[in-house]
Amino acid sequence: MAGALGMWQTLGLVLVWQASAQSGDIIKKVVHTPWWPAGSEKTAESAGIISHGLVYMTAMMEVNETLQKTALQETWDVRDIALAAGANLSDLVDCFVNAPRGHADAVKAALMSAFPAEVQASPPAFTVVEMPGEYQFVYNSIMCVANIPDGGSERRTVRKNGLYGVSARGLTFYEGAEAPGTISGAYEETRNIVNRMLRSSVLVDCTAYLASIQDAQAVRKAIVEVTGMKGFIQPSLTIVQATGLANRSLRLRCTAAEDDSRLRSVDTTDGKVVLTDSFAFASAQLDRNSTGVNALESLGKLFKYANVTLNDAISCSFFVKDQQKMLDLFGGFYEIFNKENPPPPTRGEYEAITECAECQVAAKCIAARPMEMEVHSEALRA
Repeated sequence: MAGALGMWQTLGLVLVWQASAQSGDIIKKVVHTPWWPAGSEKTAESAGIISHGLVYMTAMMEVNETLQKTALQETWDVRDIALAAGANLSDLVDCFVNAPRGHADAVKAALMSAFPAEVQASPPAFTVVEMPGEYQFVYNSIMCVANIPDGGSERRTVRKNGLYGVSARGLTFYEGAEAPGTISGAYEETRNIVNRMLRSSVLVDCTAYLASIQDAQAVRKAIVEVTGMKGFIQPSLTIVQATGLANRSLRLRCTAAEDDSRLRSVDTTDGKVVLTDSFAFASAQLDRNSTGVNALESLGKLFKYANVTLNDAISCSFFVKDQQKMLDLFGGFYEIFNKENPPPPTRGEYEAITECAECQVAAKCIAARPMEMEVHSEALRA
């Protein structure tokens, strides 16, 4: 189960899995809480993972009699994971929330009001997309990333070009953006959003939520053209269909790097992965099998070109065509991560249509990289 039902205020324990002895930089730590104790990651996902100064969290979900009480408990769950990693809610840099059709504004308002005043004054990049989540009976979930305030990198907000983002550890997490109402059509809307983002940073990973999956090729074309025109690498890209876009063709949520001098793009027949010094961002891999095993194995092949493996995965998002087949996905996740590549990453699961009409699962993951790691030269494109 991707969320934790119940609230706890006690700090959790931390299991150290991988760390760099030379620099003290943590590559991968599994975070535990009282409601997700040590050993839970042997049979399920990790509640949180510390990597290179950030803590990536599994999507938290609660069930309560009112939306406001549900939102409050979900923010407490997020807080517990942050505290166990040495951070707090005020250190959040990015959150992704799924909501029922027609209820995005209500869910966002409930969650934001549940956060402490200091978080409301300086919120994380906060993207709400209308799509079903892991279970039919669960209203929404919230999946966050926080900066660990250890003196290594300050958290700062970015408000430029009509965009909102939060920066830490050399990355900027952009809130899901839409084009102005004066611009219409997936191609032109994408060009507008990407142009604005590229004025301040270089995109490394994007997810496009489309009103119609038929616009996928137009979105890809626009991103290729704009990044190519500016001489930048293309980001890893995942495209799914969503609702609630208010007469817009898409919402684009991206992560960017503040320094492009060391970015690398690995392009292979298995897909694309973009590398920063600390992380490998892979585009979604598609699978006609509802277990997602083939998609995860494809991600493993792709990661090998960057000298990382599925064992280094810290966070994954899964988009499943049929919510009723989530248990199939959990079985595949268990086989690939819990049994073959432990410890497992954090994760979030959503119901969405992908570019492949016959495909049942799209899987995208982020992997941690040891600093100064080289990649296979035959697959490297700067």
